[in-house]
Amino acid sequence: MRIRVFLFSVSLAVAASFTPTKAKTLRAETSSSVALTGQVTSAEEGPMEGVIVSAKKAGSTITVSVVSDDQGRYRFPAAKLEPGAYSLRIRAVGYDMEGPHEVEIAKGTATTADLKLTKARDLAAQLSNSEWLASFPGTDQQKASIRNCTHCHTLERIARSRYDVDKLTAVVQRMSTYPQLSFPLMVQKLVAARIGGGEDPLEQRMAGWRRQAQYLSTINLSEGPDWSYSFKTLPRPKGRATKVVYTEYDLPQKTRQPHDVIVDSQGLAWYASFGEMILGKLDPKTGKVTDYQVPRLKANLPTGSLAVRFDEDENIWLGMQFQGGVAKFDKKTEKFQTWSLPPELNGDHVQINQVSPEHHKVDGKVWLQDAGTYTVLRLDEKSGKFEVFEPFRIPRPNISCEPDRNVRYENRTFPGVDGAYCRILALRRDGRQERRSMVGRRVQRSRIAAECENGRDRRVSASKIHKHPPRICG
Repeated sequence: MRIRVFLFSVSLAVAASFTPTKAKTLRAETSSSVALTGQVTSAEEGPMEGVIVSAKKAGSTITVSVVSDDQGRYRFPAAKLEPGAYSLRIRAVGYDMEGPHEVEIAKGTATTADLKLTKARDLAAQLSNSEWLASFPGTDQQKASIRNCTHCHTLERIARSRYDVDKLTAVVQRMSTYPQLSFPLMVQKLVAARIGGGEDPLEQRMAGWRRQAQYLSTINLSEGPDWSYSFKTLPRPKGRATKVVYTEYDLPQKTRQPHDVIVDSQGLAWYASFGEMILGKLDPKTGKVTDYQVPRLKANLPTGSLAVRFDEDENIWLGMQFQGGVAKFDKKTEKFQTWSLPPELNGDHVQINQVSPEHHKVDGKVWLQDAGTYTVLRLDEKSGKFEVFEPFRIPRPNISCEPDRNVRYENRTFPGVDGAYCRILALRRDGRQERRSMVGRRVQRSRIAAECENGRDRRVSASKIHKHPPRICG
């Protein structure tokens, strides 16, 4: 479930494990810079560092969070909390807070609320996806096979299930018919699968579903009321990591799933819903959200947008995914203009995820990418005509457009045999090749490309790459 913008990103996974509380000690202290302060303690640890303390004013859509220091002290700046009634909640994995908690903040004074924590009654309910994955037994390959489950739901949903292998196999097979933009509050069905990499034989897919189900049955509650493994939690923040203020913004509907969030020169945040035809504008100062309805191009296909990008005039462009096109939102007129792929390119398998208009004034062209066919396309904004480029069959490209008008694949790594990693090839607009490092190091400009072979990189000429498209190890 993703319904908040958190530092201009999604944060409900964190917010879900906060617990409303009430401190026993409340007193007012004169202070011009601090609105709310206190100490967080527990019987087990005494003063607790790294506890996230959140305050939300009654009737507001904005939540402000700070982190306790090495003395267990937390402090909310006066500039972040205006006078009024606030509810408090905390996040410290493994702990709950005693009782409900509300405080009244007065102008010009610092309210103090000392918070007492006790051991959590249900630790599993507090675990993040990362902590579940770390806790699960199994090999790296087994864990890697279920990471994509988190596109749509939490791993806790799986861990609490009681299905055996046969029932889980049926569930995994059904889940394969949902696109990544589907989730429990808004289920959408995949009309057609991607064709860029070719379809795996049915027998091979069924065997893969079975293997996944066999692994999932070892980490859920199918064999008893308790998990057979201990939980591993991540350490709380320490030192400099505690000197931070987080701000969360509630969105109008629980079905909102911001995928990309960008901020304009006026300080307004823009986002698109991953599963809905919505472009949202958020004013961080007031928390006000304005929704704009994105035109729907295909009535029978899943809805939602992925990429959100500014052009040179800060007009907003969207990659419309299964709708088979791109959209431009003019901020001055507040009107949309859309471009659909021509019928011969616009099958139900099309997924226009990425769009790059950042430098389109150079030649009037906008680059985009179709994840359904693994192709790169270029749109002429005035004529509405599309050009198609198919440099490689795989890997699936993510396109970005740089000031020199070079088109590049976004840096990605893919797990291969025995945990080896393969570099991804980059395509330059002028036909030259570049090799990019796996961790985003500076691009090494050359006329070489890397071909992945048994987990190692072998340098070959660019011309050979065109004749023999690269493959992913594994």
